[in-house]
Amino acid sequence: MPYRAIFSDIDGTLLNREHRMSARTLAAARHVVSLGIPFILVSARPPLAITPFTNAIGGAQPLIAYNGALILDGDLQELYSVPLDDADFRQLEAELETLPRLSLNYYQGTHWYSPEPDNYWTAQEGDITGLRASAKPAAPLTAVHKILVMGDAADILALENRLKPAYPQLEIHRSKNEYLEIVNRAATKAQAIQFMENRLGVSADEVIAFGDNYNDLDMLRYAGYSVAMGNAPDDIKAQVRHVTASNAEDGLAQVLEALFP
Repeated sequence: MPYRAIFSDIDGTLLNREHRMSARTLAAARHVVSLGIPFILVSARPPLAITPFTNAIGGAQPLIAYNGALILDGDLQELYSVPLDDADFRQLEAELETLPRLSLNYYQGTHWYSPEPDNYWTAQEGDITGLRASAKPAAPLTAVHKILVMGDAADILALENRLKPAYPQLEIHRSKNEYLEIVNRAATKAQAIQFMENRLGVSADEVIAFGDNYNDLDMLRYAGYSVAMGNAPDDIKAQVRHVTASNAEDGLAQVLEALFP
């Protein structure tokens, strides 16, 4: 089977433990693009925390942000958008902003807003992504693509258990023990890949997907050739076609080098 499109998660997959793309992984991705094969990044990150990597890889690749809630082309023009319903956002916003000890973050297109931009967790996320949150504006926010709540693991677990039954229409999950992500349930990495397949003229059987965590699982199940990183949990490894080395060992590059010599 000739593979004609590649979709890759970023953190824990494309990037090593220092949140950097190694020279070997960059070379492998650039080689694939030079063959005319799209290499599209799919992440919970906001768009401007993805563009440094798409720019490095080259080829004006589209990007999939917010776990599939937003797709932008190589010029950052919107191709696809699945924001939270405004009524759901208002209700969550009112509830979350009464809770202590948590960092609240609202992502709308290429914008990142927080009621407390200097909060420890928000500042730490800025260090990881290379971005900085802006103060939440006084005017009501609309068409918000993602809410990210950060805090101590016990607080985040308790919040997840509280919100999930109250908001069955939303996708609410932890991407780390300290991070709770909230998006529209219709926003998934697999749905975003399906949209891109139609644009690219490829089928699911011709797609390779790389991932390392639970928010990658629907994408991995969907792709014709699914690859879990060596650092992925065992139950994810059990559901993919191939398990490669960890992100610290250039596992993604190892697969690309073997499939596209």
